[in-house]
Amino acid sequence: GMALTGYTRNGHCIDQNDDAGSHHVCINLSSIASTGENFCEVTGQSDWCSASLPCNEDMTKSCNVENWCVCQKAFASYLDKAGGCDAIQAIQCDAVNMQAVKAYRANESRYGDALDCIVQRCDLSTLSE
Repeated sequence: GMALTGYTRNGHCIDQNDDAGSHHVCINLSSIASTGENFCEVTGQSDWCSASLPCNEDMTKSCNVENWCVCQKAFASYLDKAGGCDAIQAIQCDAVNMQAVKAYRANESRYGDALDCIVQRCDLSTLSE
């Protein structure tokens, strides 16, 4: 199993008003960026990426963090610090909340690289603007 993700720990990258970080982008934290570092190391956070947390399937057990909803701003920073879209871990496209795409489109001058990466990796080029 894997650790239970989501801002409300419901297993989904939901959109919720009190989620100031907008945890809408789901990436596979068990994979490593081309730098050999994980998401936490690249973004300068404490290494919760290697932690064991309550399991998605059974919250009484502990599981490794794997697919995880990360903050939109942290994802954009991660891309920049890791060396671009080709240098990062796997994006779990079926779990990315479309609010991330909308937010990145609303500020393409700042988040264009993050938008382009999600569109490219998740084959979203057919979506209307």
